[in-house]
Amino acid sequence: MGTIGFRARWLPFPLAISLLLDCGLASAAEPSPAARYVIEQPSQDLGDALRAIGRQTSTSVLFDPRIVAGRLAKPVSGRLSGVEAITAAVAGADLEVHVTPDGAVVVRSLAAQKAVPAGPSATTVPAIPASPGSASAPASVRAGAADGGAGPGDTDVGAQPPNSESVYQITRVEVTGSRLRRVDAEGPAPVNVYTARDIERSGQPNLQRFLAGLNEVSASAGEGGFSRTLGQGTVQLRGMPLGSTLVLVNGRKLEAVGSSTGSVFNLNLIPLAAIERVEVVPSGSSAVYGGDALAGVVNIVLKKSIDGSSLAARLGTGRGFRDGSVSIATGGRDADGSYLLLGSFSRSTPLTMVERSRFANVDFRAIGGADERQPYCAPGNVSSISGNLPGLGASVAGIPRLASGQTPTLADYQATAGMRNLCNRYATGGGAALIHGTQTFALHSLAEHRLSGSWSAFGEAMFVKDRTEAPSYGVTLASVKVPAANLFNPFGVDVRVSSVLGNDSGIQGLLRQGRFTRALAGLKGQLGEDWDAELAVSTSSDHGSSLSRNDSVNATALAAALASQNPATAFNPFTAGKAATDEVLRGILADTIRRDRGRKDQASAIVRGSVGQLWAGPVDVVVGAEAARDWYDMSVPGQSEIHGNRRSSAAYGEARVPLLAGREEGRVTWNLAALTLAARRDTYSDFGSANTFQGGLEVRPTRNLLIRGSAAGSFKPPTLLQTNVSDLVDDASFYGLVDPARGGEAITSGSLVRTTNKELKPERGQARGIGAVWEPEGGLGTRLSASHWQLRVRSMIALLAPQSALNYESAFPTFVTRGPAANGLPGVVTSIKAAEVNYGRLDTAGTDVDAAYAWTTSAGRATVAAGATRVNEYRVQLTPGAPVVDRLGRRFIDFWAPRWKGRLSVGLDAATWNLGLTSRYLGNYKDAGTSERRLGNYWIHDLAGSLNLKKLWPELLPGFRAATFGVSVTNLADREPQFVPGAPNFDVTQADWRGRYVSARLTLDW
Repeated sequence: MGTIGFRARWLPFPLAISLLLDCGLASAAEPSPAARYVIEQPSQDLGDALRAIGRQTSTSVLFDPRIVAGRLAKPVSGRLSGVEAITAAVAGADLEVHVTPDGAVVVRSLAAQKAVPAGPSATTVPAIPASPGSASAPASVRAGAADGGAGPGDTDVGAQPPNSESVYQITRVEVTGSRLRRVDAEGPAPVNVYTARDIERSGQPNLQRFLAGLNEVSASAGEGGFSRTLGQGTVQLRGMPLGSTLVLVNGRKLEAVGSSTGSVFNLNLIPLAAIERVEVVPSGSSAVYGGDALAGVVNIVLKKSIDGSSLAARLGTGRGFRDGSVSIATGGRDADGSYLLLGSFSRSTPLTMVERSRFANVDFRAIGGADERQPYCAPGNVSSISGNLPGLGASVAGIPRLASGQTPTLADYQATAGMRNLCNRYATGGGAALIHGTQTFALHSLAEHRLSGSWSAFGEAMFVKDRTEAPSYGVTLASVKVPAANLFNPFGVDVRVSSVLGNDSGIQGLLRQGRFTRALAGLKGQLGEDWDAELAVSTSSDHGSSLSRNDSVNATALAAALASQNPATAFNPFTAGKAATDEVLRGILADTIRRDRGRKDQASAIVRGSVGQLWAGPVDVVVGAEAARDWYDMSVPGQSEIHGNRRSSAAYGEARVPLLAGREEGRVTWNLAALTLAARRDTYSDFGSANTFQGGLEVRPTRNLLIRGSAAGSFKPPTLLQTNVSDLVDDASFYGLVDPARGGEAITSGSLVRTTNKELKPERGQARGIGAVWEPEGGLGTRLSASHWQLRVRSMIALLAPQSALNYESAFPTFVTRGPAANGLPGVVTSIKAAEVNYGRLDTAGTDVDAAYAWTTSAGRATVAAGATRVNEYRVQLTPGAPVVDRLGRRFIDFWAPRWKGRLSVGLDAATWNLGLTSRYLGNYKDAGTSERRLGNYWIHDLAGSLNLKKLWPELLPGFRAATFGVSVTNLADREPQFVPGAPNFDVTQADWRGRYVSARLTLDW
């Protein structure tokens, strides 16, 4: 929506002019020509530099791509207006800068200017020398949301004869948090933007780890074998439950991939090399983007185009593991369109408990913990069924460790009588995975082509093939009965053995392989002078399989092998070596295979425009519709199958109404106040409809001060896994249930049915926020912001325990079935359902504060930035009758929040190098349960720097136009996750076991 028309009589370009207007989240008014911005740009491709300045300053920049092709921009540094920055960038080139009365900036060649003199309305701006020591800007703490720029096709500035008069349309850009296209960098709700450079400087190897370090991400699902997603990357904004953060790619939804049990999208499928930026809306906003946005939205914006080719390589290493990646991209753009093709490959080795000394001996009594060693070792322990073991004066003995192939005799047990072999079961075999090994191959492509007039066709395609693998601990034998006739039993009587099989007998482990594909095609263009439209269809799918090695034991086959008198078929439980032949082991140990498939097909249409002009500015509106089909299939051969699908549709609208306008020199220059409203209705085939609303107010007493407030509704539909449960029937008497309606009588008959609750409804949320942003005109890079937020979730979905169904039968009348009443008592329970219900509630609130300051020194541009999130409420109730649990500052395995999380960074950017230090803080919190053990209250320090090789040594690497080498060290002090009692002995939601992690990267452009 929202186009701005201007007339030009003097554009001499023979081809369509490349035009860019970047925008943010708020005012529909054009910025004052005198508005100044902190601009730090290195010497780079001139076209890229002009587009970047246009994005940063919301300036309309027009130029013929042919006249800037192959040219380098001058470095730009300082607090400049858009016109001044553009003039500095083209200084020394055979180019001139002209400004129209409408504020548009035209860059043209001197030859063109001589051929067609500028009319009296055009202004020629003299060159402004670039400031010395200019360099690229440092990573922002809270950058204003800005799109990567409109490519060719976003506007039609067709070939015009000299001095012709035409109306040119400037298309505004949409960013996450709103579908309105607007021109200021801030709106009624915060949108935190992190660029590819921010991710690179963090030193993190994948997107999940980068997001986990942000202040707005209080807790995470973890990594490795103790993760709740088994290594699938996800994000939990505000530490809220899994699946409550909506993930978008280029503003569009993705399916929850099958390999994550259909609950979340795997962030690590997106190659870092393809990411242009990540936009985070840390507040519920379903009225704009639909379901799953209870906690907020993470929008991954992929790169759109490049001019030329680029190669990027990275190597990383830490104690016990290595990783690396390489990507190559090529692309181009001209008046008719643009394209990008990027391929990447990454690989990392697994990190297991064997590589960390903490897990070698889990007797933690010396540090105030407990002895957590277990008798499941290789070799393990033997115990009597009754009395003492024959020939020994004890009922238990550790199995002696002998040379491979030897079997202990009764005499060998004399030294271990009365003693047990104790160890950490999770550190046997290959060791439990702290981080999985991965291998990913990805292709990302994007193209856009102008069709006719203002209309263009665009498409995107992505293919990812990934592999996740890690060894695990040994196969456990828990109190297995070994008959007296066993060939290796020296005791002559039946005994019991508890042990872990040695590595030669096979260890457990995970191998997951998958393919993710995404394809999108669409049309976009203008409908008249003030409206634009977009139509798009897309499909994304995930096919995967998970192999859990040696994760089940065939009890019948094991018993037969233990009783066998034939050495070829017998099983030896008294050894740390190979316990049986390969054939026997294959009959005893079995793998589990799970196959998953997820798919989402969707179509969308959106129209934007202005419906009228008020005194304070235009009233901009958005109207859109979506339709989608989702599938999810999961099967474990011989055990269970789930097949689910749903159809959904949505209609939505959004409007921005300027209420008051600020004026300078008789013209509207900014909105003193504006109101934003949004409404959406989603309809699902399997549970009905959901209506959501959103409103926001912006007040700008001055151009540099924004006071804002917002309120929004949100919802999360049940997952296809929750609405398609396979029925399982069991004997209710096995579960120790009692019937309150019959005086606490024990339930000794009837059935327990695990099934689907057909009445399941969406989870509902409300979000509120109020805050302020101040960016003083005279401060070089000064920024202060504060936002108070509040999230409320109701009707949370949780599995209702059978005893709770009995205790609160009146609240869940369909869950308990009874026989006929007798003797004044309700009938005997004949059936109890175990199913998901809408009952739980969650309330959380807190404040985000950020500050940044930059200044110019003789060495370059220095920056200091600080940010913190203070959570002051996190209360949860999940089951009927349970007390409300305060999860603020108290560790939980799934979702909770520490009181404080913060970041502090300092940096220096010189002309040829940069260096930055970032310190991440996790506040004090208590351990799980009722423990008073204190955790947190520590800093992790990261260092990153880079060299511009071509600037330092211009003759280096001939044929390349740019070359950069960078090094980062994450966790400089090599801090390990803190100890907590109970396996796995660390806080999964906060841990990163990489320790000190060093990575180096090289980027070459040509």
